[in-house]
Amino acid sequence: MKLGTRHLYFTSLVLLSLVLSACRITSGNGTSSGSGGSSSTTSTIGGTITGLSGSGLVLQDNTADNLAIGASGPFTFATAITNGKAYSVTVMTQPTNPAQVCVVTGGNGTAAGNVTTVQVSCSAAGQEIIGGQVTGLVGSGLVLQDNSGDNLTVKANGGFTFATPIASGGTYNVTVLVQPTTPSQTCTVAGGTGTATGNVGTVVVTCSAGTLLVGGSVSGLAGTGLVLQDNGGDNLKVSANGAFQFATLLVSGATYSVTIQTQPTGPTQSCTVTNGTGTATANVSNVQIVCPAVFHTVGGQIVGLYVPTGQTSNMVIQDNGGDNLLVTGNGPFTFVTPIANGSAYDVTTFVQANTQSQGCIIWGYTGVAVSNVTNVTVDCGHNDWTWMDGPNTANQDEPLTPFGGNHAKTQDTDSPGGSKYSASWTDSAGNLWLFTGSSHAAGLPNVTAFLGEMWVYTGTQSYFGGLGNYWTKISPVGASPTPRWGAVTWTDASGNFWLFGGQDGGLNFLNDLWTYNPSANTWTYVAGGFNQTGTYGTKGTPSPANLPGGRWGATARRDAAGNVWLFGGYGLANSSSANTGLLNDLWKYTGGQWTWMSGSNVLNQDGVYGTQNVAAAANVPGGRQAAVSWTDNSGNYWLFGGYDLSPTGQPNAFNDLWEFNGSQWAWVSGANVVNQTATYGTQGVAAASNVPGARWSPAAWSDSHGDLWLIGGFGYDATGDGSLADVWEFKGGQWIWVKGPNSVSQAGVYGIQANPVVWPHVTNFPGSRWGATSWIDPFGQFWMFGGEGFDSTNNASGDRLLSDLWRYLPYP
Repeated sequence: MKLGTRHLYFTSLVLLSLVLSACRITSGNGTSSGSGGSSSTTSTIGGTITGLSGSGLVLQDNTADNLAIGASGPFTFATAITNGKAYSVTVMTQPTNPAQVCVVTGGNGTAAGNVTTVQVSCSAAGQEIIGGQVTGLVGSGLVLQDNSGDNLTVKANGGFTFATPIASGGTYNVTVLVQPTTPSQTCTVAGGTGTATGNVGTVVVTCSAGTLLVGGSVSGLAGTGLVLQDNGGDNLKVSANGAFQFATLLVSGATYSVTIQTQPTGPTQSCTVTNGTGTATANVSNVQIVCPAVFHTVGGQIVGLYVPTGQTSNMVIQDNGGDNLLVTGNGPFTFVTPIANGSAYDVTTFVQANTQSQGCIIWGYTGVAVSNVTNVTVDCGHNDWTWMDGPNTANQDEPLTPFGGNHAKTQDTDSPGGSKYSASWTDSAGNLWLFTGSSHAAGLPNVTAFLGEMWVYTGTQSYFGGLGNYWTKISPVGASPTPRWGAVTWTDASGNFWLFGGQDGGLNFLNDLWTYNPSANTWTYVAGGFNQTGTYGTKGTPSPANLPGGRWGATARRDAAGNVWLFGGYGLANSSSANTGLLNDLWKYTGGQWTWMSGSNVLNQDGVYGTQNVAAAANVPGGRQAAVSWTDNSGNYWLFGGYDLSPTGQPNAFNDLWEFNGSQWAWVSGANVVNQTATYGTQGVAAASNVPGARWSPAAWSDSHGDLWLIGGFGYDATGDGSLADVWEFKGGQWIWVKGPNSVSQAGVYGIQANPVVWPHVTNFPGSRWGATSWIDPFGQFWMFGGEGFDSTNNASGDRLLSDLWRYLPYP
């Protein structure tokens, strides 16, 4: 039953097909079975497959009408499309067995008749097909070549592909071997050369009925994006100076008009056309595109130059061996003479500044100008940190390795390991002496020990460092002080070093006094011992029997008259004190005797602030440890910051600044409460509202003017607490944030390692740290060694011991 029905249905379809065929034949239009008849309303889409050896190739037209291809040769999609509609032939599935890559050229267009020009070329994987488009062809006989072979005859406009693929990464070179005739044409190739990193379908062959070229030359081009036109079209992108030629050829007697469609940018230029119009009776090669030269200024910044008021530096810098520029002070500079785009610049110092002893380093001094140059930095050193010695990573042992050990800084034979709360002195020659405190134990990360080593650093007078800058380990003759941390030191008028107090490895609080003769290399014990209470005597009266009690973290300074002033710390007060605690006693040492000058002889005393900037007999700073102090040029003693414990045992930090005039204290600046954040203001600008944040264990020094300087410590920035690296100056009754970051826990910027000279730079600074050791040398330079904090790698905790040596040069 079902079989019979199917047979009847098939017979009906055959009869219906014959009837329809008869009707179409007798209709008389004769178009539906032709190849591109003029009045058909639909067109078939097809072309030719070449190089196919695999199986499974499937093509699509307009993302549908799938067509499986089994072999090379002609193909036609089953579905015709309405004339005027677009077609788009693509590869849906690439062939396998063997794997091939097929590429379509001439696969897009608008149907206006049956399409037979789509080219699908297949090649093995790792081989690239070379092809493109032919336009304007009306003659016959056009033959193209690739790489001087693989001839390809092109009969019509549309896509073309060479039969022979090339290896991926190989070069191709498409040229015209034979020009078309009947009629004669001249075809030119654009994009015909290159390296095939994939199938190439971008070669354009343009055929013209004309035979005359239109071109010329481009000069002065510095920017990008220049586009020329001939006769309002035939766009030509120009990327470099030299000859150019339009793709479209002209017949003899035709006019040409060369214009600029798009001017170049980056840099911007306004190019002009000369000889751009005319009638072509021969090849035209004299069109000139002239782009005006682009010039750039050369300049940058002068930093760190010292010019006293009323003087001139007489410093002169040059660019490219001339264009002299007198430097009058810090700030931006620009040479008078600009230089052409793409030209080199070379900035040098022609005359050194006569207002300072050290030279200036020029950074970013040379290069090629492609825009205005603003990054040349003439750095004359003042307000610069310089990484002088030691490693830029923490927890380093002392290397003791001749010439190029793991410290690898200057060419010294050895250098100290990481340490904090070490003791320091400066001798009359400017050499830096160190008695190590809590030091990194060799080979044991985060383990410390009291080593009590003596070191000296030589070469501070050499601004640019060199082989004369080095550490030397000293072995004193005879007895030496017990290794310790948190002691105080000073140098007397005879050049002898003094050491007092601290804490030893047995947790004993020391009040022993020692003196060291650097010429004889010997220590001499003077007085005191360990865990002794103080002998205060009568306030204001010196006595040979007087002696401060054992203490750690006191602060001391020697004034110009030779008096030594010592304040506070943590330790033992008078003989009735049963425990240790915070001290606020002020002592003067002169003529071999101690005098109790101010403060209490009992522990843990609160401060009495009184009225700010008014000295009074009742005023006194509260008990504290790890504060810093200075003496000014008038012999006044100054005190800042420090640490105490709250009633609940929590750490407190001070930012109060005090002045002792010889008999009374005055509270000068900062808060009379603890844990205050900083007000930084504008860097380099003094303001009454500026104040450093509360902190303990910073480093400090006073300059030749008696101004007070402060760096780092552990305490508060503007928002929170941590290790600090900010530099402050107290000048004229106001604080100035001079340099360094205004936030805690910052990694150091070390700059260039010595090789063997050192490299000061305005952006360098030591990492945040506390408990560093410091010096001021006879040349007004501040030096800082080690401490606990952050190295160049910004270790997350900042709890590592440093052994880097830094120099800071303030303005005189």
